[in-house]
Amino acid sequence: MGHLEGIKCIDSRGDGRYFISNGKDQSLKLWDVRKMRSSSTCNLGQPRDHEWDYRWNDYPTELRDRKHPGDQSVATYKGHSVLRTFIRCYFSPAYSTGQKYIYTGSEDSHVYVYDLVSGDQVAVLRFHDSPVRDCSWHPYYPMLLSSSWDGNIVKWEFPGN
Repeated sequence: MGHLEGIKCIDSRGDGRYFISNGKDQSLKLWDVRKMRSSSTCNLGQPRDHEWDYRWNDYPTELRDRKHPGDQSVATYKGHSVLRTFIRCYFSPAYSTGQKYIYTGSEDSHVYVYDLVSGDQVAVLRFHDSPVRDCSWHPYYPMLLSSSWDGNIVKWEFPGN
């Protein structure tokens, strides 16, 4: 439990402990499977008081800071938008970054990179004119590719450290 709306993507860190999820509640969450409880109830304690469709509408402003009362996630990252389409999220590669980042596309046409530990946005990559559905960090080089509805595949390079 933790997301208030449907989950659009899950990525495993590959260590058998951590994974991340991108939700329609406009948040990306870090999970530790060792802390999850199967006996928890998913009842939010109140009826859903809004109607919206992530494919056509913006997420209701009044719900942006709302938290699930039974949230079992380790951390929550916000700033990107999971609207209009399937938006994927990933851990950065182990070899080149030590998996210290989480990155995701966004409906607002950008790629967001978050620091795994602090939760800070360390980069917002801007080029596309349409939603960025997917992105992929090269496993060995400081390079990331992003694809968008605008028809462009963009190569991002990060010189130095």
